[in-house]
Amino acid sequence: FPICDARGRCLGFGGRALGEEQPKYLNSPESPVFNKRQNLYGLHLAIPAVRQVKKVIVVEGYMDCIAVQEYGFGNTVAALGTAFTNEQSRLLLRYAKDIILAFDQDTAGLAATMRGAGFLQELGARVWVLDLPDAKDPDEFLQTHGREAFAAALENRTTSYLEFRLE
Repeated sequence: FPICDARGRCLGFGGRALGEEQPKYLNSPESPVFNKRQNLYGLHLAIPAVRQVKKVIVVEGYMDCIAVQEYGFGNTVAALGTAFTNEQSRLLLRYAKDIILAFDQDTAGLAATMRGAGFLQELGARVWVLDLPDAKDPDEFLQTHGREAFAAALENRTTSYLEFRLE
């Protein structure tokens, strides 16, 4: 998968294991040009939709981002793995203040949600967390339940970060 900056310039590449092999994600090595902590997958494609709807959906991986965008939610970007960083938070806030975190429903995804939401709130974002029942990630949810169910989940199964933490 080509990883591009906000202008669409290719900075490096990433791969994803198709089975249970580890590592799940493998990116180009860090360099003066490519730093995964400072970039988001799909941002250059999401910017027009983000400007229109004034919010960003953040997912965990390339396949989630591609699937969610393919189903019509163009305001979606992906962290490069579960390592959602302060630098990525700053980058997102250039485009929108409302951020919906839709990470995987596993231990790593929950940890990334807590960490990422903390960074985002410190920087002044309004953070929401999407709970997708019956699926491990947004890609699986969309393939199983479809676009309308995902839109309904965005409307009805999104809670504020504070409510998420209390739960």
